[in-house]
Amino acid sequence: MEPREIVEALYRKGEVSRETWKALSVKNNGDGTVDILYKNLQVGTKKNPVFLWVYANVVGGDDVRVLERITFKTEDIVWIARYLPGKWRREGL
Repeated sequence: MEPREIVEALYRKGEVSRETWKALSVKNNGDGTVDILYKNLQVGTKKNPVFLWVYANVVGGDDVRVLERITFKTEDIVWIARYLPGKWRREGL
């Protein structure tokens, strides 16, 4: 399934609201799962936007099932990065 089709399938199923979330990136993991990053269109600021990460399984080539979802802000990533080993911080994630 193409990335655009995966995003559209989640919109159609009502898993993600098109009015609230804009898809920014889809990463195919090669094992039948995908990571999708969305940006909130209604909450957050330009300096500190709100994101939604969706981990989904593509089933049978035409069905997408959400396995996990996490909502976070940029400040959350900065907080998490403080606790990663030094190599990750030097390379800028």
